[in-house]
Amino acid sequence: MFDLEREVAAWSEAVHASRCRNAASVAELSDHLHCEIDRARSEGMSDEMAFAAAVAKLGEKHELSAEHAKNRSILGKIYAADARYARSISSGQHRGLLIAHAMIWAVLILASSLVMSKTDARETFVLLITCVWGPLWWGSDQILRRALHQGPGRGRK
Repeated sequence: MFDLEREVAAWSEAVHASRCRNAASVAELSDHLHCEIDRARSEGMSDEMAFAAAVAKLGEKHELSAEHAKNRSILGKIYAADARYARSISSGQHRGLLIAHAMIWAVLILASSLVMSKTDARETFVLLITCVWGPLWWGSDQILRRALHQGPGRGRK
């Protein structure tokens, strides 16, 4: 006899044991699995068929582990920290300033592309965008975000 809860627990444990050690991530995946099982049941599938369909839709344990492993890499951690930092700055009163900053740089890049498209300097344009405008925009964005994060009167930390 097929025991759905035992199979879900075994699947969750296997995901947890095979490199996805974050309990919150495993709980979230288990929740997604239950939602897919409920959806399949509502279509008239048996528990066993619904479980198989849900696992097929979410991915096998080794696929999920590989996906979570990539999020635990150094680059993944840096990206996640940067995203949290960006969310904390982008929300609220500074959003308009950040959008205006991005718009100014977008206009600058578009204007230079229009000028460069009138000439035969396509290689120069690519070099200008990738080696000059892109890094300058990123640097000015970081400076602005740090200044907004410090706020007035806080000084350097």
